[in-house]
Amino acid sequence: MTAADKTLALVVDDEALIAYDLSTTVESLGYDVMGPALSLDEAMSLVDEQTPDVALLDINIAGDLVWPLARRLITTDCQIVFISAKNCHAELAGEFSGAQFIDKPASQTEICEALSTVKIAG
Repeated sequence: MTAADKTLALVVDDEALIAYDLSTTVESLGYDVMGPALSLDEAMSLVDEQTPDVALLDINIAGDLVWPLARRLITTDCQIVFISAKNCHAELAGEFSGAQFIDKPASQTEICEALSTVKIAG
């Protein structure tokens, strides 16, 4: 995979160690990483600058739910993988039913499998 072929992945998690570990894992799989963003505001600012191809999103970001960001990303054909300890949100069965979901703690194998199933435009 050349640099021009790399897929851009946004990583959002409010727990710094998890965010950086996830970023390292995603980079090791051949993706370019935006972030990681540790807050919803930071993630929105990153998306203002560049549109990712795929986003790995924790659902609860320091008390803010990630739905506004996820809705915005869906309009850009960005693929979403939610990584969270709680999968009981109605939005996961409703408007985001087509998104991937991984329970925390996520293993590198689970992340790799989820990313291998997303359909990247282009």
